[in-house]
Amino acid sequence: MSKTIGVKAVHDSDLENLLKNLGMLDELVAGKFKCAVCGCPVDLDNLGSIFPQDGEIGVSCDNNKCVRAVTTGEVESING
Repeated sequence: MSKTIGVKAVHDSDLENLLKNLGMLDELVAGKFKCAVCGCPVDLDNLGSIFPQDGEIGVSCDNNKCVRAVTTGEVESING
């Protein structure tokens, strides 16, 4: 039995505008965000994903293991 999930994506050319609309751009550029999975600093160069987390917006770095943890819903079990 296969499972279907929806994936939302943002094109690179629209990313900065999205981050600005979310009020995250300046802090992200300054490296003030931490990956919700591994805790490393996240900036525009290594941003892997943006996702809802505990009523706020979480981010992950672009490490494959971290992005996989976010897309499979394992973030809570890793951090919790």
